[in-house]
Amino acid sequence: MNEQTDIETWAMVRAQQIVMQHGANLVVAAQRLDHKKTTANTYALRSAIMASLIEAVSAQPKTAEFHG
Repeated sequence: MNEQTDIETWAMVRAQQIVMQHGANLVVAAQRLDHKKTTANTYALRSAIMASLIEAVSAQPKTAEFHG
């Protein structure tokens, strides 16, 4: 396995974890028409996504080039 495959696998697993936890909480709150919990879960989902992006960036080797 190469480094690119490892990164892609990590990203897919992390995205699934975020959606399963925070996305599911958001859906339930929205279905119950609970505005406060919907808002709180929206911010929790946003925070989890931001944290995973920061984690991904900080885990990259410093010599790696960005290939967008």
